[in-house]
Amino acid sequence: MKHLRTMKFLPCLLSALALVSLSSSSLRAQGAESILSQLSKDAQAYGSIEASYVSHMVDKVSDFEAKQNGKIFIDEDKYYLDLGDYTIICDGTTIWTYETAVNDCYIDDADAMAEEGMDPSKLFTLWEDDFKNELKEPTEIEGRAVSHVNLYPNQGDEKPFHTIQLFIDEAKMEMVRAVVKGREGTDVTYDVTSFKPRAEVSPSKFVFDANDYPGVSIIDNRL
Repeated sequence: MKHLRTMKFLPCLLSALALVSLSSSSLRAQGAESILSQLSKDAQAYGSIEASYVSHMVDKVSDFEAKQNGKIFIDEDKYYLDLGDYTIICDGTTIWTYETAVNDCYIDDADAMAEEGMDPSKLFTLWEDDFKNELKEPTEIEGRAVSHVNLYPNQGDEKPFHTIQLFIDEAKMEMVRAVVKGREGTDVTYDVTSFKPRAEVSPSKFVFDANDYPGVSIIDNRL
C-alpha cells in the first residue's frame, strides 16, 4: 500500500500537468510564481477532464520498479482513476479503492485523503495554498529543451512526497515530464499522453457499484 499512497496524489498532479500544457505564457520570462498563478486562473473554465498517462515507479529502498498506462476522469471534487492494479473512485465525499488481484474494495472518507494533499477540489489553489515553487535551470529531456519548476509542500513532513518536479517544453508549452519524489524512497515519473478538457463524463463514473464486481469484499475503513 506504500506505492498506492504515492499514486493517490495523481488526480491533482495530472490536472496540474494539463494546466501547464495549455498555457501560452513563457515560464522563463515570467518566472514560476507568475506562470502558476495564470494556470490557476485559466483552469476555472476547464470543467470535466479526461486524461491518459504513462507512469514509471522506482522504489530505491525495496528495489521495486514498475511501468503502467492509466486513465483519469475529473469533475470538480469527483474523480475516477485507473491505475491498472487499482481503481480509485471518489464522489466528493467517499473514496472507493478497488484492488483487482484480490477483488477487494476499501472505503475511506475523502476528507482523510485531502489531509495528505490528495484533494482535486483544491486543484485551482494548489500552488497558492499548499506549495512553494522554484524555477530551476533549464535542461534537456530526449533532445528537447525544457524548463524545470520544482514544487515543495509547505507541510512537507505531513506529505508522502517532498518535491514535485515539472518539466515543460517552453517552445510548445507542453508538459514533457513530472516526477514525484517520495519521502520514503519512492519516485514516480508521469508522462501525460493525452488531455481533454470539458470532457463528457457520466455522473455514474464517480460512484462505486458493487454489482459491477461480483463477489467483491468490502472493507470499510470509516468504521
